[in-house]
Amino acid sequence: MKIIISHKDPDFDSFASSVAAKKLYPDFEIVISGTPNKNLKEFLEIHSEFFTYILESQIDESETIEEVIIVDTASKERLGRKIAKMIENVEKIVVYDHHPEMKLNTISSENSFIREIGSTTTILVKQIMEKHLNVDQIEATLFSIGIYEDTGNFVYSSTTPEDLKVAAWLLENGANLTLINDFVSLELTHEQQELLTELLNNLKSFSLNDIDIYLAIAEREKYIGGVNYITSKLLEITGYDVVISVVRMGRRIYVVGRSSSDEIDIGRAMFEIGGGGHKKAGSANFKDVEINEVIKKLISSLKKNLTPILRARDIMSSPVRTVLSDMTVEEVNKIMDITGHNGLPVIEGNKLVGIVVKRDVIKALKHGLNHAPIKSIMSTKLVVVEPKTPVSEIRRLMVEKGVGRIPVIDGGILTGIITKTDIIRSLHNVEVKKLQIKSMTSEEKLRSYDITNKIKKQLPKRLLNLLRLLGNIGDELKMPVYLVGGFVRDLLLGVENYDIDIVVEGNAIKYAHKLKEYFNVKIIEHEKFGTAIVIFKDYDLRVDIATARIEYYEAPAELPKVELSTIKKDLYRRDFSINAMAIKLNPIEFGKLFDFFGCREDLEKGVIRVLYNLSFIEDPTRILRAVRFEQRYNFNIEDRTKELLKDAVENGYLEKVTGQRLREEFEKLLNEPNPLKAIRRLAEFNVIIHLFPKTYYTTLMDEKLERMFNFSNLFDEKILKKMNRFYAVMYIFLEYYTDEDLADLRNKYGLSGKSIKEMKELWKIAPVLPSFFGEGMKFCDIYKVVGKRTYEGYHYLSAYLNDTQQKILKEYISKVEETKLTKVNGKLLIERYGFKPGKEIKGILEEIYCAKLDGVIDDKDEENYLRKIIHGRN
Repeated sequence: MKIIISHKDPDFDSFASSVAAKKLYPDFEIVISGTPNKNLKEFLEIHSEFFTYILESQIDESETIEEVIIVDTASKERLGRKIAKMIENVEKIVVYDHHPEMKLNTISSENSFIREIGSTTTILVKQIMEKHLNVDQIEATLFSIGIYEDTGNFVYSSTTPEDLKVAAWLLENGANLTLINDFVSLELTHEQQELLTELLNNLKSFSLNDIDIYLAIAEREKYIGGVNYITSKLLEITGYDVVISVVRMGRRIYVVGRSSSDEIDIGRAMFEIGGGGHKKAGSANFKDVEINEVIKKLISSLKKNLTPILRARDIMSSPVRTVLSDMTVEEVNKIMDITGHNGLPVIEGNKLVGIVVKRDVIKALKHGLNHAPIKSIMSTKLVVVEPKTPVSEIRRLMVEKGVGRIPVIDGGILTGIITKTDIIRSLHNVEVKKLQIKSMTSEEKLRSYDITNKIKKQLPKRLLNLLRLLGNIGDELKMPVYLVGGFVRDLLLGVENYDIDIVVEGNAIKYAHKLKEYFNVKIIEHEKFGTAIVIFKDYDLRVDIATARIEYYEAPAELPKVELSTIKKDLYRRDFSINAMAIKLNPIEFGKLFDFFGCREDLEKGVIRVLYNLSFIEDPTRILRAVRFEQRYNFNIEDRTKELLKDAVENGYLEKVTGQRLREEFEKLLNEPNPLKAIRRLAEFNVIIHLFPKTYYTTLMDEKLERMFNFSNLFDEKILKKMNRFYAVMYIFLEYYTDEDLADLRNKYGLSGKSIKEMKELWKIAPVLPSFFGEGMKFCDIYKVVGKRTYEGYHYLSAYLNDTQQKILKEYISKVEETKLTKVNGKLLIERYGFKPGKEIKGILEEIYCAKLDGVIDDKDEENYLRKIIHGRN
């Protein structure tokens, strides 16, 4: 186990440092000790979906910790007690800290980054900048809060220019100043605390257009700095939407306003009375005037600067997917799986009666409550809002009540629902990483394009005519007919591909048999799946025909169950957006491309994206497919899809798939033009070890594979077709497996006994081969060590050889392939020369074969050479 830890009861700098460290060390887990500070805890309540961590209490003390990264402390005494004990004997420790006092630093580490700087986060983000890693908006905001808080908004004496440079970079990368202001916590001086207390005691409210504004008044003889921060504390402590402090200090009056509401523009209001600021914070000051006069001007200005705010109706999702209270747990689980929703409102008689969440459904299924009504496990403690409820209030409710979704009720009717995603989007005012891939229940905008001209230009005329005929036959049967899948993808990319898949909205088998009336075809039916394979004999073409369908999975990694559907739902079930477009073939709309999910845009941008959350869980072989398409087209797997892929890998879903299906998908990947790139990407996602549990992808293994695939480049395509790349890679992947481990893999992946035997033989030969393999070697000498091998075996041996040695090996292979004994064989030795069957015959034949390899003899000399061997032995 590799972990990132910080001091007990983390503040923003320690947690932000931990997240930054994980970006630099992605295979480490963040561990939190104690209770996060209040402001950090609130931040995590809202943004929990974006940051993964485990609690110290969840770690089993029997776990072995291999490496540790410690941030924001170098003192063992500040760590959690359990963690401190568990890392006592860990040798690999890296420390990042900004507290350089040596007497406090009780953790010894050869790799320390301890500097006198404002914030530990600064040290780590600087490394992120140097490595040119990307940060998203939420990460930039978190890192900024860590820096702002530990530098006291850059006024503490420990602040350095580097803190400011890093903060500026984070601001350029989308850090949200409003959220920073909301969460930054600073210490108050004694005088400031007294002023804060007085302002709290003097708070009075008045209302403007249903907005409660709180005014706090105080007086002091001498100047006290920090009224702006004191006012921010007032806002934080009271939880009010708008707080304004009016403080007389000597002859001057200082007015400072803070707001958490978008409904009033504080900065503009202050500008009109001689000050300034921005929408949620502003100030002004006056000299030699009365407080009452200032307050009068202030209220007048505030009235003029009211602005509409975001309310529930502006951010809610509508219409709402609901379930009925008498539906069974199993039925609701199926709906959740198909739609991707993790929580659903429960309706009874047109009235909202509860909410059910995925984790409770899963628990119920584990306890055998498949057929229990959903109302028996739903939560009836409803937190609801009205359409007019401000977003700030909804955000507060989510934090206080610990809920992730809030229904919106209008006159007793459920009109919408708001999730954490909606809140985060409203806070950041941009499209941020969504917590869920877009569900099919959303209002997708259908995009359609006429690509008839592209079809005409790209396809052979004979194939184009066939497609038109297929559309005509669909019209005869009153069935819409569509081209789908990889054919459509590659057509748009301008890549030749004649693997044709067709979907009909109707009975695919009936449609296939109708083709028999017009073409010379062979039909293979799969009635269970409603599909047919049609082989057009006159066209030398195979067409797969399917009924438009929804697939759902009764268990992860199982084959799907099938229901009739429409083309839209059929496309939604597909693996990736780039494969989820359809071209209509019926005459009236021939050549019309249907795109329901923004697929063409993904194709143009080079993005691999799944269409729903459970895609990799329902079919884990899509993990390998995602990498295959990404590397084939030089695309990029989209960020959220990447997260879902990694989650499916780490949660063991690949292990639930049969070896046959995994092997088939892996073989397809290895048959791509550049398989090594794909293997490296699989290793990056930690897939290799989940496919082959004892295979650790190391630099040495990568070098062997690179040499082996370079060796392949020396051969033409005709020769390479004789080789199974899967076995060639297995010879390297399984090198250090025990017999027991090999037996497990052999059963899982159907490895042949012949290949296992050759593997074991070559594992002994390969390491010593380079030491004597060189120029001037006779083919006979190589033959005595290597023998005659499969192409997979030769390729494995090439992984141990340099370029010169590989060329010799290639020449050897060619010579062995063309050299055969034509006159002498075992039968001749037995019948004419009286030898008895056994090893002696084998030895003589090999000696003659060796002579032919080296050109000592040719076909007509074989028997003369045999006589010489016999004579020499006598």
